[in-house]
Amino acid sequence: MEVYQEETLRLCRYSSAHDHQAIQWSDAPKRISRDADIQRCFDSRKPILFSESNQLIRIILPIFCDDKTVAALSITSHDDLTAAIKMLEGIVRIYENYLFILNESETDKLTGLFNRRTFDKKLDRLLQIQRNKQLKLYESNIDREKRSLRPHSEAWLAIIDIDHFKQVNDQYGHIFGDGVLLLLAHKMKISFRQSDYIFRFGGEEFVVILEPHPNELAFETLDRFRRSIASHTFPLVGQVTVSIGYARITESDYPPTILHSADKALYYAKAHGRDCVFCYETLLNQGAIKATPVSSSIDVD
Repeated sequence: MEVYQEETLRLCRYSSAHDHQAIQWSDAPKRISRDADIQRCFDSRKPILFSESNQLIRIILPIFCDDKTVAALSITSHDDLTAAIKMLEGIVRIYENYLFILNESETDKLTGLFNRRTFDKKLDRLLQIQRNKQLKLYESNIDREKRSLRPHSEAWLAIIDIDHFKQVNDQYGHIFGDGVLLLLAHKMKISFRQSDYIFRFGGEEFVVILEPHPNELAFETLDRFRRSIASHTFPLVGQVTVSIGYARITESDYPPTILHSADKALYYAKAHGRDCVFCYETLLNQGAIKATPVSSSIDVD
């Protein structure tokens, strides 16, 4: 008995002149090779029962979550499975209920993005995976002279905040405010890669974990998103802009430290005209900001 999940792989790769091996960053199941019968079940959204050439009977049952086919249960047997279909469908329904509860607890109800509660768990797990991979790469390096050049990977965490969002709610009402949030979330889904993680922290604040990139590419990605929002006309509301602050993530960091650094860059963006993107490390190197003790909150007006 096998359960197949559709392509949910989240994989990040990064390489630079200092790397001797590729770095992978992933917390998702491995992708399962294409199966024509599994795909037929996904497309039809119905159970498929058939005999294979080796006289085995195979049944494939679709698994739904939020009315989407997210997985399939495949069973192969020497016995006729026709009489067992109802029982198997009942087991699948129980599993679907579990998926629904899990999805409800991990996602924001308005936008469908990951929620604040999910952020800590996912970032902690990604950091631990990264630490383990870095350690393996370090220990597997045969050339002792190169051990001091331990492979270094940089991912990025960005905080995205809608400028003057309170004015939108006050002037047009919360219905149109929610409309802005929904459209913004949709633009985030199509603007960032599948390997990036997107969260709604509540209110008008969003967080993105970008796959490992050089700083220049991270800035380009975030600034491109900023420009796409500034050029979009939202229904009734019109023009809306966002301010973005982002910071580097390494395997030695902890979530409060990373959030605090990105938050400092976001405050700088808010104080310097809004509708702009700033990197914490760049501002620090330029002397524009100073490193300060970690704060446990990120509340931006």
